[in-house]
Parts: sequence; C-alpha cells; structure tokens
Amino acid sequence: MLVCLHGLVDRLEIWDRLTPGLRDRGRVVRVDQRGHGESEAPPGPYGRADLAADVVAVLDTLGIARAILVGHSMGGIVSMATTLGHPERVAGLVLIGTASRCSEKVAQWYERIAVAGERDGLGGLARTIYGEKTGRTITGQAEGIAHVTRMLKSLYDDPLTPVLGEVRCPALLLVGEHDPMGPRASSTIADALVDAELHVIPDCGHWVHVEKPASIVEAMGPWLERIGAGRDPRAS
Repeated sequence: MLVCLHGLVDRLEIWDRLTPGLRDRGRVVRVDQRGHGESEAPPGPYGRADLAADVVAVLDTLGIARAILVGHSMGGIVSMATTLGHPERVAGLVLIGTASRCSEKVAQWYERIAVAGERDGLGGLARTIYGEKTGRTITGQAEGIAHVTRMLKSLYDDPLTPVLGEVRCPALLLVGEHDPMGPRASSTIADALVDAELHVIPDCGHWVHVEKPASIVEAMGPWLERIGAGRDPRAS
C-alpha cells in the first residue's frame, strides 16, 4: 500500500504522471490534505500532529494496518511526522524534495503566504507564491491552507531534524539536482535517519514526480525489493 501526500497548494492530481508506474507495486492511494483540493479545512491552528492524524484516519478508513508513505515537500514533512507519531502504521518512507527544518527567511516567507491567504483568499495565495502576474489557480480553502502554511513555518522554531533518529522504518529520499530547497535539505534528513538512501535526480527541479516520474519508479524498484515490499500488492 502506497499513500501519496502532495506539497503545499498542490492536490492529489499532481501524482497523475507517477501513479501508473507504481500500480504494479501495490495499491496506490492519493490524498487531498486538509484545506487542499476537495478536503475539508477544520478550524485551526494546525500542528504537524494534526496532519499526521489525518493520514492515520485515511488508513483506518481503508482498513490498512501499515503503508509506505510517499510525500513530496510538505507531504514529506507530514510523512515524517506520521512516522514519528504513529510508527506502527508506517512501513517505509519515500521523501521527495522535502526538508526537516527551515531558515528564518523561509519562515518569514511562509508567514507572508499565510497572511495573504487570510486577507485575499486563494488569489492572494497564488500571487504570493507564484508572483503577482501569475495565471495559476489554487483549489481548496484559503484559511485552511494558511493554517497548513504556519505548520510549515514551525520548522524554524521546532525542526524535525533532532528527532529523526527515532525513525526506524527504511526511507528513500529523492531530490532534484536543481530543487530550490536544495539537495542539502534531503542530505540532512538522510544523515539523521537510521536507514536511508538518497538519490539526486540530475537536470530536475522541485517536482520530480512531475518532471521525471520514471526516475522515481526506477529508484523505488530496488528499494522496495530490499525492504521486502517488492511486488506484493499489500506493500506492507
């Protein structure tokens, strides 16, 4: 069982190019995280534990005891938080272009995004993230996304890095060579984990699963075999 968790202001369709290559590895579930896409946005604020609880609720609803979490960017942070809070539910981690901490500058950027969402709705979120002249749109609930963004901001004062040594499940880290977050962010996570493989994907940016999905499938194959998932449709 593979559960795919998208990044900030994305939605489950962002996995469309990757999932066909994963279907022979087991059931693939894609989730709109709270405030995003078609999911609800309960009153905030939100912490990492809240989004981790959402993942566990999905597993419970589907009757899945354990799953491999595939998380991009924000989804990777939620995946790590789920593993730390509910280790018995996670068989492995595939972390794509994510981070376990952020700088003060990035934290301030997250706050600007949150304020824009609260003040100017989805359009404010889009303009703050993509630029004033953007034609891109965001689907979801602006207030919920603002709460999620402040959850990301918490990585400055409360980073995940110091506690990642508590994670015991295997992890595969994939990051684009030109990811703005930088391969170093993924390297930091890999160094902190007990069992981690890191692959830097050449000529690729932040959205590896969109730009080079075949590279993810290629890397996941041997890794799944090593951790014992292989082609078992239960993937757990």
